[in-house]
Amino acid sequence: MTVKIVTDSVSDIPADLAKALDITMVPLTVNFGTESFLDGIEITPKEFFEKIKTATALPTTAAPSMGAFSEIYKELTGQGHEVVSLHVSGKLSATLSSATQAAAELGNKGISVVDTQAVSAMEALIITSAARKAQVGGSVQEVIDSAVNSIPKTSVYVVLDTLEYLQRGGRIGRAAAMMGGLLSIKPILTLNEGEVHPHEKVRTRAKALARIIEIVQADGPYEEITVMHASAPEEAEYLTNILSPLSSELPIISGEIGPVVGTHSGPGSVAVAVRKA
Repeated sequence: MTVKIVTDSVSDIPADLAKALDITMVPLTVNFGTESFLDGIEITPKEFFEKIKTATALPTTAAPSMGAFSEIYKELTGQGHEVVSLHVSGKLSATLSSATQAAAELGNKGISVVDTQAVSAMEALIITSAARKAQVGGSVQEVIDSAVNSIPKTSVYVVLDTLEYLQRGGRIGRAAAMMGGLLSIKPILTLNEGEVHPHEKVRTRAKALARIIEIVQADGPYEEITVMHASAPEEAEYLTNILSPLSSELPIISGEIGPVVGTHSGPGSVAVAVRKA
């Protein structure tokens, strides 16, 4: 029996990498009023950020249904595979709950659901670690251990152009301490135990990006690095070029922040995630 990896579109893993690592992606939904789009399937990041410019209200997001997971689990287990289903932090999305309910409905036979305590760039690194273990024939427990052991070894640093989207979307977590009259700052945020936390307050975007480089360079090298952006390709490329020497084992994963995460981060966001060996 082989182990198959299932995850959600909030991991923002580039499609070509997901295919190469045999990762099955379950899409979340983004809603603009009465219009609904499957994340990464019916709307691309570029289309989303163009659409958000003219939207009269902030879009909303929805987790996949239990049925969406059940269908995939039945297909994979029916083919004789075991499934390790790795998902966005349960504190940030109902996705984990849908996956857990679907697995329970199927008696949890050959299905293991894991909370990565992460999202987007950080989630991607935890999932790729598990997927690489699965590809070399790792057992279910070895694949789960690879993911769980990666969590404390993985960090993420995010620069938002504004805290407005995070605040309006209700995902601001501990970073609420930065609110009040500080909407004009360019904060560096991180994730801790599945919640958004403030890392540092920085007054300009250039200083925030420079500080992320400084933080990452001080603690390298790394097994794998991800650089993701929301309509900020030049800055992402700049960070990728500078940080590439610190990724000792694997090339940097470069990707775009998708519509669901983009609803809460807003355009102009840049994230750097690192996983130590």
